[in-house]
Amino acid sequence: MSIPEFTAEASLYKTSNRYRSSSAEFGGTVASQSVVAALTHDDTVNCESCENRCNVTAAECTGIAVAAWTAGLAVCAVTGPFAPVCAIPVTGAYALANAGCLGKLAACRAINCDSPGSPCCPVFCELGHCCSHGETCMPQGCCPSNQIVCGGECCGLGESCCGDTCCPPNYFCRDGGFCSEFPSDFLPPNSDPPKPPINNCIFGGEPCGRKCCPPGLQCCGDGECRGSCIN
Repeated sequence: MSIPEFTAEASLYKTSNRYRSSSAEFGGTVASQSVVAALTHDDTVNCESCENRCNVTAAECTGIAVAAWTAGLAVCAVTGPFAPVCAIPVTGAYALANAGCLGKLAACRAINCDSPGSPCCPVFCELGHCCSHGETCMPQGCCPSNQIVCGGECCGLGESCCGDTCCPPNYFCRDGGFCSEFPSDFLPPNSDPPKPPINNCIFGGEPCGRKCCPPGLQCCGDGECRGSCIN
């Protein structure tokens, strides 16, 4: 009779493939592509470490159950023709003990690894949906810590928020909450903003364009200095 296999984990040190959102989708807008679905590297390592500790504890529990089952079968073997009958309750006791070990494994993971704020769920969003440290919960995943959320969307890397819109890098947020390549409607394309006039009146007088009207003269609308701008 072979020993029943420990079914808690195929390997005690299995690489975890834990996802924070089973509905995460990719494609579409830049914002939707910026949403991530898997734990960051550091959080994945911490999660696997926690799970492995639970696996080791469950394996030790199962090892004790197997040892007891093996010893029981050895006792049954000396009963001769009654050995099969003797083995039935011994095997049943092992099955109960192994089920208890699996229950301990599930409880260990739920309490120590998967609960909100634990290594496998640093930021709890909802049941079955967690994010890594510094990230923002999104309906279809998590917005990375180095990106902002704007109007319910995770903006792309380098984008800024303008009202409820994600603006591409180097765009301007205009009045009314829309993004534009230009800071103003009064600037022609590819033009630089107007430069302020140079103050040539550091020794007194009134600036007048690039000129300086001496004291007693006024700067008129045509850029000339006169005693009076009233005709």
